[in-house]
Amino acid sequence: MAKTRSGQRSAPSGEPTPLISMEERQRMIAEAAYFRAEARGFSGGSAVDDWLAAEREVNRMLPTPQQQKDELVIYEKLRAAVRKFLADTREAVSAETVRQAFDKAVEELHKAGEHTVGKVAASLRKDMADAAAKMGPRWEKFSDKSADAFDVWRDRGGLFLAQAASAVGEWLRHAGTKLGQQTYRAGEMVYGGTFECTGCGERVMLKTSGHLPPCAKCRGLEFRRA
Repeated sequence: MAKTRSGQRSAPSGEPTPLISMEERQRMIAEAAYFRAEARGFSGGSAVDDWLAAEREVNRMLPTPQQQKDELVIYEKLRAAVRKFLADTREAVSAETVRQAFDKAVEELHKAGEHTVGKVAASLRKDMADAAAKMGPRWEKFSDKSADAFDVWRDRGGLFLAQAASAVGEWLRHAGTKLGQQTYRAGEMVYGGTFECTGCGERVMLKTSGHLPPCAKCRGLEFRRA
């Protein structure tokens, strides 16, 4: 059986734990810079430009502790705003209702000057797709582990939940996200839970929202929720 590693995601100072060591980050940057030079036949270009471009690429994929901290704040704000708008839905729910709730939440953060909200919004949409699929076609099985942002609808009637299941599925299709189990990349912002490496089956558990680290066993970068 694959070993589950605890998702302790904060250093003693309260800062997020680096997803990879500085040495590993430098190695990845050097490798990416090499591939850039190789792609143009090692002619022309600039080694400095290759390095800087590679550095940006790695930092987008595996955020630094400061980037993690900033994205976590935005993610939690966005989750709270989406939950608020969903909770305000009292009558029949439709795909348009869900779309408006999500888009209003994103717009609020944009107006507040949060420039990386697009990346975080994509992660939250994945989490919501995963949660919707786990609750089944009629959403009769609400639980703390499965409901995610939809737990604000926990006490609604069966008809409402049936409409909600259909509405969320339609919203996701229009948003370009498939309803079902999602694949996550290391460095991605996710809601807490247990994740399994698709390469070796190793599991990592995040107790709270945070960024997925690379697999500790095989250094794989792709996961699914367990």
